[in-house]
Amino acid sequence: MKESKQVFNIEVPIPSNMVLISRSEYLDLIQKEEIGQWWTIDKVEELLSISKTKLVNDILLNPTIKNELDIEQNKEGFVLYPKSKGSPYRFLARKTREYFDKNYQKILLML
Repeated sequence: MKESKQVFNIEVPIPSNMVLISRSEYLDLIQKEEIGQWWTIDKVEELLSISKTKLVNDILLNPTIKNELDIEQNKEGFVLYPKSKGSPYRFLARKTREYFDKNYQKILLML
């Protein structure tokens, strides 16, 4: 017995102050917006949906990861680590997003 598909045509009104774009175009726009932007640790915490404690202790202070990220240890690095207690971390936005997108499996296995 052959199943028949039901097809519904619906209309969804889009408010005049909104636009509909493809996912790839959206990601391109985000990436362009992030060029030259620096993030605080709060933004990275939000990006990864983990606690600040886990982010710092399990990821940023992990010696292997720190060697990759720290601008003072690696010319390709993109994280400015605090020089003293109370100093902030600074993350180059675009490279931070790219790094965590590319290395998500390695990072998840650390948590």
